[in-house]
Amino acid sequence: MENRAPMKIFADDMTVTSKYWETVMRKNYSQPEKELMLAVLKDALMTYKKRVAHSGNALFKEAETWFFDRERDRLFSFETICFVLGLSAGKIRGELVAWKLNSLSDAGSGGQPSVHNRKSSIGRLGVL
Repeated sequence: MENRAPMKIFADDMTVTSKYWETVMRKNYSQPEKELMLAVLKDALMTYKKRVAHSGNALFKEAETWFFDRERDRLFSFETICFVLGLSAGKIRGELVAWKLNSLSDAGSGGQPSVHNRKSSIGRLGVL
């Protein structure tokens, strides 16, 4: 019985220590990084959207290259950002291609590009 008393004290100490660290440590340690990634993605989407009718524009080409690059080794690559944010890179790329085709067909007929009415991966980000 004498052996149990020191173990009980030690167990209580461990409980207090773990509760302390639970309250002190930041629960969402990656939230600022995710917000930065979302901001990068939104900026690229806005650049793509605003300049899609002028596909020769250097900013548009840079955004398009970034979206369609399959790079996964860089922290702020499109693939990595989509993975971290839980988004489908393929679906977003599909929406971008549809947006570009729609824009080009509207430009050929003299109209302005229209936004898709259905909910999409891009639309959930609140930028379209």
